[in-house]
Amino acid sequence: MPAALTTAPMPAPRTARPQPRRGFSLVGQLAALSLAGTLSAGALGTLGALDSQARETALARLAASAATAMALNQAACLLDEQRTGPGRCQPVRDCADVAGLLMNDLPAGYTVPAQPLSAQGTRCSVQRLGDGASAGFHGVAAGG
Repeated sequence: MPAALTTAPMPAPRTARPQPRRGFSLVGQLAALSLAGTLSAGALGTLGALDSQARETALARLAASAATAMALNQAACLLDEQRTGPGRCQPVRDCADVAGLLMNDLPAGYTVPAQPLSAQGTRCSVQRLGDGASAGFHGVAAGG
């Protein structure tokens, strides 16, 4: 009898495991981009409003600084009995003189129109040259 052929057992067939998906689908990426574009377009209007609000706030703060400089100079003049000098009472006769009282010059694009001051006080204004907007402050003549 012929020798029996022995065969090695056949390995079990391998089943293909699905590879886990990595990353985002093209549709998901397009949806995210369109959502981001819509949100950024909506934010542009808000940014424009913030710019306008910042310009108005800057004008109001500049007028407040001018009023404070006038009041501090008047106080110095009252303490020094209206004697003027460096680092002391400064002569102020016109609204435009406030530029010399500020620690820094008036920013570019702003002006204080000339207007004579009285000892009781006068309403002065700071104007933005670009659009003519203005904010008022109280000015007082001082310094002899």
